[in-house]
Amino acid sequence: MKKTHRNRRSFWIDVTFSIVIIALTVSAISLISLTSKKETASHPYNKQATTQVPVVVDTTDSNYPAIKISTETSNDLYTPFSIQYPKSLHSSFNKAIASYIKDAKQGYLTKHNGSKLNRKMNISLDILTHRSGNYSFVLTDSRSTGKPNEQTRIQSFHLNPDTGGSLTISDVLGHNSKHLEILSTLVREAIYNDPVIADYLFPEEVHIQTEPIWANFDNFAITDESLIFYFDEYELAAGKVGPPVIAIPLSELNNILSEEFQLVIEDTDENTITKDEHDNGIKKVALTFDDGPHPKVTMQILETLNKYDAVATFFMLGSMVEKNPDIAKKVQEAGHELGNHTWSHLDLTKLGAEKVHNEIDKTSAIIENITGQKVTEFRPPYGAVNEAVRSQTNLPVILWNVDSLDWKDRDPNQLLAKIKSATKDGSTILMHDIHQSTADGLDAVLAYLQSEGYTFVKVSDLK
Repeated sequence: MKKTHRNRRSFWIDVTFSIVIIALTVSAISLISLTSKKETASHPYNKQATTQVPVVVDTTDSNYPAIKISTETSNDLYTPFSIQYPKSLHSSFNKAIASYIKDAKQGYLTKHNGSKLNRKMNISLDILTHRSGNYSFVLTDSRSTGKPNEQTRIQSFHLNPDTGGSLTISDVLGHNSKHLEILSTLVREAIYNDPVIADYLFPEEVHIQTEPIWANFDNFAITDESLIFYFDEYELAAGKVGPPVIAIPLSELNNILSEEFQLVIEDTDENTITKDEHDNGIKKVALTFDDGPHPKVTMQILETLNKYDAVATFFMLGSMVEKNPDIAKKVQEAGHELGNHTWSHLDLTKLGAEKVHNEIDKTSAIIENITGQKVTEFRPPYGAVNEAVRSQTNLPVILWNVDSLDWKDRDPNQLLAKIKSATKDGSTILMHDIHQSTADGLDAVLAYLQSEGYTFVKVSDLK
């Protein structure tokens, strides 16, 4: 009996001991799991915890009435940042700023999830004023990812602190599309004249990003002296030059600014603005073709132009005239205007003076030699022109204000869509007589323009 009792007691001791061991094991596993979850949740790269980064917010008065400046800072080991932004009495403005700051922070905190690179973000604020009472707030977002190149983006916001209204570039130019066309040309030329970025430009992107489209110029600031435009990194030029900033003096823009933003100039006979003496109600449009002549495409274009009794201006490459002299002669015989587009289609702003002169002069010579007609206009490749280029020719420089993008789309249907959406009275339309798609789509373009009451003229007649 005693042995049986001992055996039973030994059995229950073993059972109790096993239960204790199991309980301790479960507790240990739970504790480890809980600790791991806490560590994961508190890690700065955890997506659910990005808003948990300790942040110090400080708001102070500024030197500008009704504007406060808020500064957010974080000294987090992996994701430090310093952010400065404005606050006003107007909720719509504050919401727009808050949305921008929120997106900037989220992009910074989550972009390299799990990385331990030495990163940082700094958003600084500049406040620019105009005597009209409008403020331009310029936020510069500079980020480092631990790699050699910093990333910088500039974004502007606008506010009239009295009314709460926001300013647009259309407001500045009096909602006038012809003023936008003039601005487009001035900004494009200023870009090519900027010595800091001139050697790093992407010419095709420059003329896309400076087309006379309101959205191309909506990132701007205005002061009593200048209208300033901000472009993104890699948008116009190589990243090493950072985001291009182009300032145009208001004195160069005064005639296209709305009254609210014009400089005060004493009335003189020289500054009197009169109505265009050629404004007789006739809608005019100049068709221009670059990069030819081409043995097949140019001939098809000539046939289509003849069908609609339309005249055009052909900006020819000297090398193509040399290759296709008979076609160049046919363009002249059909009554079209001949323009100079250089010999070999290089970005002239990147060449020396002698090379620029040769590119232009040699082309004018061969066009006159072959056709017997003098060249009357000059169009620089890509629209890339600066004062150094202008100084090498006496020919008027002709750009454009409607880009068909035929060189990019290569689609006859898109040709009509682009021209239809952008053409107005006085437009100069850019096309190329080297793309078959342009020749195929031209009939529909001319039929549309003619139905809209446009008269086709040479560039020299449009002036």
